[in-house]
Amino acid sequence: MKKSTVGFGASLLMAGVILAGCGSGSAETESAADSGATEIKVGTGNEALPYAYLDENGEYDGYDVAVVKAIDEKLTEYTFTFEGADFPTTLSNLESGKVEMAAYEYEVNAERQEKFVYGDVGYVVWDTYIVSDPDAGAVYESFDDLAGKKVYATTATNQAAMAETYLEENPGAFELVYGEYNNEQIVQAITSGAVDASLAPKYQVDNWNKSFSENLAIGSEPVHNSDAYLLFNKETDQAFIDAVNTALEELKADGTIKELSEEYLDGDYVPE
Repeated sequence: MKKSTVGFGASLLMAGVILAGCGSGSAETESAADSGATEIKVGTGNEALPYAYLDENGEYDGYDVAVVKAIDEKLTEYTFTFEGADFPTTLSNLESGKVEMAAYEYEVNAERQEKFVYGDVGYVVWDTYIVSDPDAGAVYESFDDLAGKKVYATTATNQAAMAETYLEENPGAFELVYGEYNNEQIVQAITSGAVDASLAPKYQVDNWNKSFSENLAIGSEPVHNSDAYLLFNKETDQAFIDAVNTALEELKADGTIKELSEEYLDGDYVPE
């Protein structure tokens, strides 16, 4: 299992599971009380296709949500409810204890390691590439190729952290543009020329191209190799964290996580 401690990740916010489990709301809280199960509040996204979002019925869905619901199915002594927010707010909610666990494509970086406890089991590969519109400019292989360009990164992500690290070593090399863009806004920013590039895993770029009929391109090699992990508040009970790690490892071993990856990400992107 690989855990990178240099900046990137969880993802660009992506705007726009099927296993039974819990979404959010009073009915689930009632069920938890009736069953005697311990309720765990899970922070995730509400507008981040294909990872975490609200479906047409207002229920939480997406790859990360499905992974958590699969874990919930195995851990009968717990019941999970979801608290949706944007990416940085989810981290704030986890730090404050508003939620005990978070699932939102979180890669490892040093700042988060200071504040949170990472799960032991990676559940999606987050190899990250530079994304651009070849019809409007060029395909970029490395940060060195971005000299004088504008690069979008979602606030508080590993993508932003990696770009910041590069700029610390190469001041003024390119302009880093922060935001809370959804999928469509990221694509529009790139194709309109508002920014020259952004950062994302290959399967997310494939999703953008399919969803918006675009022809975005990535470099031939990732600029960063990493996986995504579940995150926990430092005060979260260690027995619960251990139970989640065990359940997720079992779900990887029996092929459940691979099935969810193929369903939501259109391919097997599960780390070995």
